This record gives sequence, structure tokens and C-alpha cells, in this order.
Amino acid sequence: PLRNAFVPRFTSAAAAEYDALSSLLDGMELSDEADIRRCPWEDAAHKLSSSTLYRNVITTGEECNYYKFILENQAPSKVKFFGWLLVQNRIQTKENLLKKHCLDSNTCAICDSGIESSAHLIAGCPFSAGFWARIGVAMKEDDVATLWQIRPPVHLPTAHFNAFLLLCCWRLWKHRHDVVFRSLPPCYDRLFAGCREDVELWACRLPLVDRDVALAWVVVFSPPPLLT
Repeated sequence: PLRNAFVPRFTSAAAAEYDALSSLLDGMELSDEADIRRCPWEDAAHKLSSSTLYRNVITTGEECNYYKFILENQAPSKVKFFGWLLVQNRIQTKENLLKKHCLDSNTCAICDSGIESSAHLIAGCPFSAGFWARIGVAMKEDDVATLWQIRPPVHLPTAHFNAFLLLCCWRLWKHRHDVVFRSLPPCYDRLFAGCREDVELWACRLPLVDRDVALAWVVVFSPPPLLT
């Protein structure tokens, strides 16, 4: 009877699926009781849960190493999205734009020598390397793809260090835009001023008990006092 519910002829793939279905149904016995319908994506009220369905659709079964680093972060949403693209080398660097035939060159606009990949822009470029050296964070070009593994130096708070790293990367990206689109020269003073500005804006995003973390960040991004 079940076979009559399908088209007369099966492809080889359909025949294999029918045989698998038949083997599953062979051990089932029907009764006259009312049917009880269950859905793997229903909530406690037995209604379809769109959030549960979405999680099942996007889940690949593989652990995402940077999930907590990006999502459990006090940075603004646009910066978290930038970080998600950054660790996958998917921000719109010259390297990626050249692959899309949007540009004729992939040379870094800051140092005018290396290929402007995500890793080069954030850490490999001499200007970026100088920035990390000035704030005392050990950052190599290979570290950009695994930002979540970088440990805070002793002069920086451990709390919210993931937000601090994204702030630095975000500001290096914005500084690159100033050079490319506004024809401004590379400038550490402008970069550090932008970092301090973001710290002031992001401070309200931190829990009240952690507001002193933002003060420590301001110190790192501030120029040393002049000797008198």
C-alpha cells in the first residue's frame, strides 16, 4: 500500500531512499489512539520555535573557535561583525578586492610594499607593528587569524581584553580608510586620538564594576607626559 502512494517509477536514488524508509516503518505498529505529534524544533508549548530551527540550520557540527571572542564582547555590534570578518580574512582589503577584480593592485596603501591582507594591515605592516609596540601588546602577523588566543600583557586588565583588541583592530582599519579615502598621511597621533575617543564611547558599554578597565585603556592610548 505504501508503494502505491508514490510515482510508478523510481530513480536509483529514490529506490534506495524508499528501501530505507520501508525498513524504518517495518517495526512500527499503528493503533486506534489519537496521534501525538512532536517536532524537534518546538518549544515547551509545543509550538514551532524559530530560534531553535535557525540554530539547527546554521549549525555545522564543528566548533567555532572565535565564537566567544566575537559574540561575548562588549564592543558595538558593527565592530563585532568587523571582527568576525577579520579573523576569516574577509574584510575588504586590497587583497580581497583584487580577487573580485575591483582593483588593479593589492599593495598596502600604508607602507606601499606588502600585500594588503587582513593580517598585514593589522599586524604585518610596519606602521601597524609600530602601533602594537607602542601599546606593549605582542602581535605578529600570524596572530590576526587567532586573535582570541592572544593573552593580555601585565599592564592591561584581563577583563574585556577581547573588546580592547577589537577596538585596536577597528581603529587601524579606520586609520587605513583615512589614508585611502581622505588622502591623509599615516599618523600615530591621529590613530591614538581615535582610540581614546572610542574608549570614551565604549566605557558605558562595560558593567559598572568594570569601568576602571576603560581608564586603564585611556592610559595606554595617551602620550607620555612631557618632561619639564
